[in-house]
Amino acid sequence: MKKNILFILSCLWIFSLSAQTVQLKGKIVCGTDPVDYANVVLQKPDSTFVTGMVTDQRGHFVMNNLSTGNYRLQLSAIGYEPRQILIEDLRQNRDLGAIALDSASVQLSEVTVTASPIIQTLDKKIILPTSHQLKASTNGLNLLQQMKLSRLQVDPFNKKISSSGQGEVQVRINGAKAEIEEVMALRPEDVLRIEYHDDPSLRYGEGIAAVIDYIVRRRETGGYLSLDLQNSPHTAWGNNGITAKINHKKSEYALTYYGGYRGFNHTWRENEEGFVFADGSTFTRLEEGIPSPWRSHWDFIRFNYSYQETDKWFFNAAVRTNIHYSKTDLNSLLYPENHPEETVQMVDLEKEKSLRPSVDLYFQRNLPHKQFLILNVVGTYIDSKNDRRYEEGKDSQVLTDIFTSVEGDRYSLIGEGIYEKGFRTGKLSTGLYVRQSNTDNTYGGTATAKTKLKESFSTAYTEYTGKINQLGYSVGLRGNRTWIEQGERSYGDFSFTPQLRLSYAFHDQLFLRYRGSISQSTPSLSDLSDVEQLIDSLQLRRGNPNLKIARHYNNVLYLDFRKGLLSSNLSIAYYYQHRPVMESTYRENDLFVRSVENQRSWYKLNPEAEFKLGPIKNILTFSFTTGINHYKSRGNTYQHIYNNWYYQGQVMANYKNWSALFMIQNHKNNFYGETLSYGENIHGLMLNYRHKQMTFGAIMFNPFADNYKVGSQRFNEVAPAKNWMYIKESSRMVGLTFAWNFSFGRKVDTLQKRLNHEDTESGVMKTGK
Repeated sequence: MKKNILFILSCLWIFSLSAQTVQLKGKIVCGTDPVDYANVVLQKPDSTFVTGMVTDQRGHFVMNNLSTGNYRLQLSAIGYEPRQILIEDLRQNRDLGAIALDSASVQLSEVTVTASPIIQTLDKKIILPTSHQLKASTNGLNLLQQMKLSRLQVDPFNKKISSSGQGEVQVRINGAKAEIEEVMALRPEDVLRIEYHDDPSLRYGEGIAAVIDYIVRRRETGGYLSLDLQNSPHTAWGNNGITAKINHKKSEYALTYYGGYRGFNHTWRENEEGFVFADGSTFTRLEEGIPSPWRSHWDFIRFNYSYQETDKWFFNAAVRTNIHYSKTDLNSLLYPENHPEETVQMVDLEKEKSLRPSVDLYFQRNLPHKQFLILNVVGTYIDSKNDRRYEEGKDSQVLTDIFTSVEGDRYSLIGEGIYEKGFRTGKLSTGLYVRQSNTDNTYGGTATAKTKLKESFSTAYTEYTGKINQLGYSVGLRGNRTWIEQGERSYGDFSFTPQLRLSYAFHDQLFLRYRGSISQSTPSLSDLSDVEQLIDSLQLRRGNPNLKIARHYNNVLYLDFRKGLLSSNLSIAYYYQHRPVMESTYRENDLFVRSVENQRSWYKLNPEAEFKLGPIKNILTFSFTTGINHYKSRGNTYQHIYNNWYYQGQVMANYKNWSALFMIQNHKNNFYGETLSYGENIHGLMLNYRHKQMTFGAIMFNPFADNYKVGSQRFNEVAPAKNWMYIKESSRMVGLTFAWNFSFGRKVDTLQKRLNHEDTESGVMKTGK
């Protein structure tokens, strides 16, 4: 009996050791001086990545929640010789004390001149910021710009992140989905690493081209206050933010505000619209814009409270509010192409307002043996209002008068649960996502209507990611259920969408990856509305409640290569959509109706090459991206083929406390349905100087262009059109920037929420051209 008891106690003791988590910390120094922003990477003996971070300004690093076992610690910093430390039999908290790095007496080779260390794992790339990148950045977006990740385009002038892949870029902070304003509020020195999912798994949803996850420190006591200001001295243009965080024991309180405003006085539109009538006669109308005012502002406010119980569980509550307002007063002259003497005055006035508050409750439970469970519930309300007045007149006589007023109310509830389990050579992930929404829209003015739409969407997925020698693989399956009801009409659909990902590492510098998936897209609520609205005297917009879900088939092949100063990647992507929801423009009596239908097919073939050189002597970095978009759009009554060559180039320089950037790109155009949408043709300059915790700078938009413009062209048989919108103030505009961070207290690495959902679609039909 005693032997059995001793055996059971021994097993329990061994099990407790295997489930135990420990802490590893230390301080990196050179002589008696701390080495700040040094890269610290923890690996298993077989070089498998465990975790990574950078040291703080006093050279300290802390790694929590480590499993017991043997490890290898890799240390590196620009200007210092790299060092490797073997850590054997880690079973309890260990303080490595002061770890010395030797200063490089000569210029180091690849260690000191390459970009951020990149670690390829089963499902993502882990990028550790270098000291130069941290010192040259003022916020999270600037830091991402400095890192120059493959197939990712960062526009610091317009505060946008885009990807070469098909779909949107999802931004997260410590696993939680975040707004771009929250990224702008991040302090670079708090960013431990960036996890880049350029081949996202199923847990991130459909239509996601890439995921950027900022892993940041959480403080134990104290807090910080930060400012990020950008304003033009000669034009009403600005982006301004302030963030405050206070930590007390296990609680953290945070308040973030970020807002922007625009006030341009020289905005105008140029249109060329053709119309083919039933009797074969044609009419071409030109619009010649007169410089007019455009006003816009937006505000983002977030209050956050979180509570953490060591490494066991974590609770987070957040309240967010997004406010947006814009007013456009367009004045133009309209006249037939062949009879300019028949000119009429046109006025197109439009105001948009929206309010989007949301409440987010999140709970995370960490379990033994590499397991965790996440539960998230989010409620969102969207209040939107759009007013438009369109007039055509001559000699004080009103010939056309159209007024449209749309008020929308949307309520939604989102719930999600995710469970993940890690294994020695892979991990299993499964989850359930449910969204329920009700939308009420009231259309008033020249035409009146009311719509009530109810939507229910749920999806469950399971995915396993593993590795066999140099071959990595991921197999996943998602089940989707969609139900939509409008009035007496209802529609339901159930489908399965699989995904396969493969990767092969020829060696540490050459990777080949493939991704194939089937997904679906649900028609937008605005397109499904049974509403029609006049656009002008000849055109009408109409919804289509008979739309069906479209299927998407995606295949992408990537080849990544890194060697010394040079890194490059080649990709070829093929995207095919079956029965996509695309535009349909047709003639009905004397009006031309613009609507949408399930058309036959659409595909895009996109080869792309990207090259990056540097940093050279820790100062210069060059990058160049070029590619071709080949489109084929097949409608029920039309077929179009279009090719577009595009490029983007950047030069970055960092010297001591100075940093500079020059960026240029041409039109990266998109063709869908019958519309060619011209991308931005822009360039810009940026210069910053950092003094302690303050950064001063200046930016200039399009210094070598007279006007900024964006536009589109419609290749329709009965109603072709070409449109350009101009903003004079966006050329040679100068903005002054100032950033300041003040912090107090000490930092520790802790849990953070991994999910954050918020509804953003109002369901309101567009009213303008």
